[in-house]
Amino acid sequence: MSSKLGKILLVRLDRIGDLVLTLPVGESLRKIDPEAEIRWWIPKGLGFVASASTPPSTYREVDLRFNLGRVHALLGELRRDRPNLAIVFHAPWWVGLLLFMARVPVRGGPRSQWHHFLFLNQGVRQKRSDAKSHELEYNFQLAEKSLNLGPKRLQRSPLQLKPPSNEAMRLFGLEERGYTVVHPGMGGSALNWPLPMYVQLISKLTEETRVVITGTKADEPYLKPVRDKLAGNARVTWLDGALNGSELIMTLKNARAVVAPSTGVLHLAASTGAPTVGLFSPVKVQAATRWGPLGAHAKALTPEVVCPARFQCLGEKCAHFDCMRMVTVDQVLETLSALDQRR
Repeated sequence: MSSKLGKILLVRLDRIGDLVLTLPVGESLRKIDPEAEIRWWIPKGLGFVASASTPPSTYREVDLRFNLGRVHALLGELRRDRPNLAIVFHAPWWVGLLLFMARVPVRGGPRSQWHHFLFLNQGVRQKRSDAKSHELEYNFQLAEKSLNLGPKRLQRSPLQLKPPSNEAMRLFGLEERGYTVVHPGMGGSALNWPLPMYVQLISKLTEETRVVITGTKADEPYLKPVRDKLAGNARVTWLDGALNGSELIMTLKNARAVVAPSTGVLHLAASTGAPTVGLFSPVKVQAATRWGPLGAHAKALTPEVVCPARFQCLGEKCAHFDCMRMVTVDQVLETLSALDQRR
């Protein structure tokens, strides 16, 4: 049986959360054409996400550091594989050039940057900064328009992650649903919850359960103040920098609940089905309307203000300055309790 769609290359080369909110497009394409050959280009180091998706996605990890040797090897790979269509959700300019040089017949993507006009022949106009839809929806719309499938042709569903093993549970002595994960760090692309409020939340949580703190070296500016305040609390387990990707997914999946700001770990947690609370800025392009966690057990909390900012917080110029404090510790605890009862 021949494929209607043929060989498709899907490209998402930015952060974990963006990848989590894009991978479902591949599975939906497979549902309308089981014979299609669908392959992803994803950032180096994020293969654990594609491998844990259900079913696992076929992927190639791409080193984003520009190097003539690596770029030439990718061009040779494209010419050998000969995809008949590529959709660039997000990538450096030279990816579009490679698709053009490899003569991929259909090259789709958002028509938003100069190189998209030069190298893509199926550009789609999307104004994602309006934040009228969720990022997942924008990705599905981009695929449908690139493939001329018609609106709502692809089945919408969030990513479902299935970790390969329980190794993290054994290594770190964790008991299923015996702890809550708090992830205070983030990349800085949105407003975060005040660090003293994370400290209050963790202190209150440890009255009832163990708390696991996750993070990476990049999160250290957020983690150090929290660590200093919680020094000596034996019910806090610090696993920042201790988990590989698969272990992180398993730790999130088996948690009683997960609390995090707008960051990749939040989307990973929601994709495992764990009760997940996200702490979101009201700034238009940072808001939960576009970036909120998806899933039956996921909830976003946002300050109840009408924010005048579109791209960045206006700071002290805003009448609602420091509005993230309006999301209270008690509100987070109440939301966690409600999610736990529904699970």
